[in-house]
Amino acid sequence: MTVTDAIFHGLFVAMHHATTSLICFTVTVFVRFIVPLIAPNATVYWLLLGVTCAIVYSVLFNYAFCVWTDPGKIKVRPREDEYEFNNDSDEEADFMAPMALETLPPTHAKEKTTYCRRCQLQRPRRAHHCSICQVCVDHMDHHCPWINNCVGLHNHRYFCSFLFWLALGCWYCAVLSFWPAVGNVSREELAKFANVFSSEMLALGPKAMMYCVFLIATSSGILVSCLGSWHFYLVLTAQTSIEYQINRSKRTLRTTGGKILSPYCCGSSHKNWEAVFGPCRWKIVSLLPSRRPIPLYALAEGSEKDVV
Repeated sequence: MTVTDAIFHGLFVAMHHATTSLICFTVTVFVRFIVPLIAPNATVYWLLLGVTCAIVYSVLFNYAFCVWTDPGKIKVRPREDEYEFNNDSDEEADFMAPMALETLPPTHAKEKTTYCRRCQLQRPRRAHHCSICQVCVDHMDHHCPWINNCVGLHNHRYFCSFLFWLALGCWYCAVLSFWPAVGNVSREELAKFANVFSSEMLALGPKAMMYCVFLIATSSGILVSCLGSWHFYLVLTAQTSIEYQINRSKRTLRTTGGKILSPYCCGSSHKNWEAVFGPCRWKIVSLLPSRRPIPLYALAEGSEKDVV
């Protein structure tokens, strides 16, 4: 690992911990100070608390599996693991020797694989090399510093669901924290709020923390909503962030007659959605926390039956 790679790795680890800390801080202040202020009675309080817990659980569930799930790294296996030589039988050794060539795809499979010069291996067509992880990742979208992991085949669904629930949670928190944080604040206090990191700001206690939560929720809601909308567009058009750039390159446009097309489109936006989230009747249901398998390869093999 070079010095530059080590610096980026350390930076991404710090951003990953910052994300976790920010979520914990926002949830704590929201539950401790804001919910009791806006709830007129016990029934509304427990209702708001239940909704908050459901959103937080969905955010943390998908965030955890984004971080812990192998995104689809292409593992290099030595040839000794592919077969075993039998030194006691020359006949079996002669029969087993051709299997050594099976670690490289046959000639007719070149269209379905590409070659990585850095890893020196054949990889699936949609795999790309990550310069941070120093490995090829199947269906790679990008390396996300906030989760300190690549987004690929096995955690793409969790990443999109994480963005959806995080955006929903940010707007939920921003709307409910507006009045406690800003609505009944005097002009003198607002002047102090202008400098968030001033000592006067810190001396305001819970009021300052509620105002910080409102700012964090609002700004994060805008950014995460834009990022989430972008990734859902990529899902519906059967693309990743890398493939989006490839499909719009001059070289690709020459081969497609100037049309921007995804070679991995399943035929409709609904099928493209199912290729990532699995068969579903209502798309919102597929965003709920779940560990069901992702039928990417099953759909790619040409299943003609639609799930409505």
